[in-house]
Order: sequence, then structure tokens, then C-alpha cells
Amino acid sequence: MSREIINTAEGRLEYTITHRPRVTRRLHMELDKSGGLVVVAPRHWTKAHVEATLVDNTARVERFMLKARERQQGELRFVNGELHFYLGGKYPLVTGAATGCKSGVIFDRRELCVMVRQPGPAAIRAALLKWYRRQAAEIFSERMRVISRKAAWTRNRQVQLQLRTMKRTWGNCSAKGVIKLNTHLVKAPMPVIDSVIAHELCHLEEMNHGRAFYALLQGLNPHWRRDRARLRLEGHVYLQ
Repeated sequence: MSREIINTAEGRLEYTITHRPRVTRRLHMELDKSGGLVVVAPRHWTKAHVEATLVDNTARVERFMLKARERQQGELRFVNGELHFYLGGKYPLVTGAATGCKSGVIFDRRELCVMVRQPGPAAIRAALLKWYRRQAAEIFSERMRVISRKAAWTRNRQVQLQLRTMKRTWGNCSAKGVIKLNTHLVKAPMPVIDSVIAHELCHLEEMNHGRAFYALLQGLNPHWRRDRARLRLEGHVYLQ
């Protein structure tokens, strides 16, 4: 098997090509143990044919990888000592009963301390999700203000930020100027958060993914391909 790299409209895609006797007509996809993409192609297909097929079906490939990695990823149990993401870092949960104080989460850059009145996975999960949402609202709003200053087309435009907990999408932008961001995105590194925000701000000017859109994005975030590749590789661990 050979490791290949191609550039698509959505960023860099790494994959391994292999062949099997039963695969004679269509391209098949699977993940290896490390979560890497394996492309099973008919033996008579050329490398150029495989690349063209992947480029033409970039969205489908991305959906497959996200779903497959989710299946590989074990479900979170929300118990003491379990590692959870925040701004790209992994921190252990420290859980306990809230006695004489409000339930909530305290983050000290070493651990996530979750205090609830009746400790248990459901209550811990609820408290943590509420905290993530509050952090996302603060961080996303500030980053959008900072990045908007570099985007001339956003001046004198009313842009509304909304938070949603989504299973597949990191963000979207409506023609009315409403940008929705996935609350789970707050678990990703700051450069990745900035990249998603920049992407959606560009949609205020260009609603499709044509050349004009990517020209705007390149000017706003020259590292968007790197950030997109990282989110594609790691994003499944944030969606819990």
C-alpha cells in the first residue's frame, strides 16, 4: 500500500491505496486502526483515476471519514479522571458533590472540576455542556470581532452569531447574515476555531465555494488548508 496526498477544494487529503480481488467496479473507503483513510480501488484504475474520483466526491469522502471515526471513537462516560477537550488541550475530569455552593465547572488549566448536587454521568454531562456553551459564546464572539476587522466586506453589516450543538456541521452562514457555530468547536485549538469563523465570514460575501470565495478565504486566513486538514483528522473527538 502506498501513502498518497492530494489537495482538494476542502484542503489536503491523505490516503492509502490498496486493491482487493472482489473490488472490480467501484472505489470503496475504510479507515485503518489509526483513523487514516484507506481507498480500495479496482486494480485496473490508474492513480489519476483514483485522485479524480476523490476530488469530485470531496464532500462524500469527508462525511464518510467523520462518521467512521465517530464509530471508532468510544463514547464518553463522564466519570472522574476521564479526559475531555477544551481549546485543543485534554484535561481530566475531577467530579464531586456540590455542597453549599452552586453546581458548575471550574477550569484551572490543569483539570476540569465539575461540581453537581447529585453526582452521576447525566448530571456531570449536563453541567459540562452548559459550561462549554458559555465558554463558546464568549470566545466565538470575541474571535468574530477580531477577525471581522480584517474582512472589509463585513463593515456596516449586521451579523448575528448563534450557537448550535450539531452532529456533522461546524458552522454555516445564511443569506440574512446569521452565522451559526457548533458549540463543540470550543474543544478545538484556537487556530481551528478562527479558521471556521473566517470561513463563515467569507460566506457573507460569497455564498458558494467558488474561486472568489477561496480567494477571500486565502486573504483572510492563509493557513486555512492546514486548519481544515487538522479539523478533518481530529474533529470526530470533539463531537461528543
